[in-house]
Amino acid sequence: MTCSDSHEAAASKLAATVHEKVRLERHPPLASGGEAEFFSSYVPETCPWCGSALFKRDGHDRNGVQAYRCRSCGRSFTPATGTIFDSRRLPASEWAMFLPKILGSESEAACARDHQRSSATPPYWTAKLFRVLAGCQDGAMLEGRAWIDETYWPVDRRDRVLRPDGTELRGLSRNKICIGVGADAQGTTLYVSEGRGKTSGARTWEAFGTHIAPGTTLVHDLEPSHRILVARLHLESEAFNAKACIGLPDDRNPLRRVDEECGLLKKFLRVHGSFRASDIQGWLDLYWVSRNIGSSMTEKVAWVLDRAMRCRTTLRYRDYYQKKPSSGS
Repeated sequence: MTCSDSHEAAASKLAATVHEKVRLERHPPLASGGEAEFFSSYVPETCPWCGSALFKRDGHDRNGVQAYRCRSCGRSFTPATGTIFDSRRLPASEWAMFLPKILGSESEAACARDHQRSSATPPYWTAKLFRVLAGCQDGAMLEGRAWIDETYWPVDRRDRVLRPDGTELRGLSRNKICIGVGADAQGTTLYVSEGRGKTSGARTWEAFGTHIAPGTTLVHDLEPSHRILVARLHLESEAFNAKACIGLPDDRNPLRRVDEECGLLKKFLRVHGSFRASDIQGWLDLYWVSRNIGSSMTEKVAWVLDRAMRCRTTLRYRDYYQKKPSSGS
C-alpha cells in the first residue's frame, strides 16, 4: 500500500466512523435508549390492520418491542403500528428532544440546526404533531368567571387575496385570520381559529358554544357577536368598551386577563414565523398544550408522547411533500 493509499484509507475510516456516530445519534437502537420499553408498555386494544380484538403476543421485533399477531387476519404488529412512530421515521427519543423546543421559543429553522437536519424535516415533524393534537381542545371548558375576545393574525404572503388592481385588502379582511381566545379564573384557556375576516355570531358560537359552561359570568368587549353566547347559554354578561380600557392600570382594566392571553399568543406565533393559513389551528393546539398541560416541560412532553401512542394516524414523508424523501429526512 502506498503512502497515498494509506492516507485515503485513514480518511475513509474516519468518515465512516463519524457517519456511524451521527446515524446512531439520530436513530439510536430502541433497546439502548428506553424506546423499546416505552413502546412495549402500550397494549393495543385492537388489530391496527383489521380492527379485530382477537390477537396474541408473538415475541418481539428486531428492536426488542413486544410484537403481536392477529388471530383474524394473521398479520403481525407492534404497539407503534399505525401511529406516527410507525416505521421509526420519527424516533420517540428524538421527538422527546424536539417537543420542548417547538413548544417553547424555537422556530422550525432553529430546530433543524439543532438536530443537524434538512430544513424540510422539522415542518414534516410539525405536521405529524398537528395530526396528533387535532381535537385536543375539544373538552376545554371555561366556567365561573371567563373572558373572551378575538385577535387577528395576518395570513402568510402566499395566501393573501389581492384586489383586481393588485393592491391588498385593508382592515379585517380575508387577509386576516380571526382567532377566538378564551380564559377563565381557574387558568383554563382556549384558542380557536374562526376563519378569515371579521367574526360573526355564527362563527363565535361555533368557536365558543361548547366551551363555556351555562351560568358562567362572561367578561367581554362590545363585539355584537358575543350576544349569541349570552342568550343561548344563559350567561351573566359584563361588557366593556375595549378602547376605553386601553391605557388603564392593570388592576383597573377589566379585560386584562384576555388581553394578556392575546399578547402571549401573538408572541408565540411570531417566534414560529410564517405559516400557511391552513395550519393555524395546529399552532393554536400546540400553544394550548404549552399553557394547559402540566406544570413542567417534562409533563407536557410525556402527555404528547402518550397521546401520540393512542392516536391512530400516520403521515409519510413522501405523502407530505409529494416526493421521495431526501437523505436528510
